[in-house]
Amino acid sequence: MTSFKSFKLNAEIEQALTSLRYYKPTPVQEKVIPLALAKQDIIVESQTGSGKTVAFGVPLCELAEWEENKPQALILVPTRELALQVKEDIMNIGRLKRIKVTAVFGKSSFKTQQSELKQKSHLVVGTLGRLLEHLREGTLVVDKIHHLVLDEADEMLNMGFIDQVQEVMD
Repeated sequence: MTSFKSFKLNAEIEQALTSLRYYKPTPVQEKVIPLALAKQDIIVESQTGSGKTVAFGVPLCELAEWEENKPQALILVPTRELALQVKEDIMNIGRLKRIKVTAVFGKSSFKTQQSELKQKSHLVVGTLGRLLEHLREGTLVVDKIHHLVLDEADEMLNMGFIDQVQEVMD
């Protein structure tokens, strides 16, 4: 594959990738993006810096329906730092398609996050504890979520979060 054009992506996403200087997919992106666009379940193991966030971010942005106001994908991450990084990366990929990404994590105002979740939000990225809090309080609507990403799943499981991961999935 020579470029992201091979994936037949939305023109806005292709343009955003070009502006981010992503011209050629990495090996992990080359394998993951077509499967994710086909809505297949995927487990990916790859080195840090190999482009995994783009590998799942591009399909999530491509498949997101802009007209839908409720979250369509949920991305679980082990830390708030990673939540902010993933939010920024995906917002950059989907910015020309006007994809809205909301990050939820602890040590940040629950009420502010609640307010953000009431507005249009296509994708939600967050830490397990805060996501569970929003689910329990009913402030995160999940009836339109079609995609779930466990980013750094090994880290979450090593930290003993298997029960919380299962609870979010349920």
